[in-house]
Amino acid sequence: MNPFIQNILAIAALIIAVGFIITKFFLKKKQSKKSCSGDGDCGCH
Repeated sequence: MNPFIQNILAIAALIIAVGFIITKFFLKKKQSKKSCSGDGDCGCH
């Protein structure tokens, strides 16, 4: 395989992986703020 194409694929995979990790981290943070934690009064009424 051409080294140039291989580098492009490796960088693309790295960007996708880092983006996925960042997205999971921020989504987890947002969900914990909006969590009702079982008491039923989460301010969304």
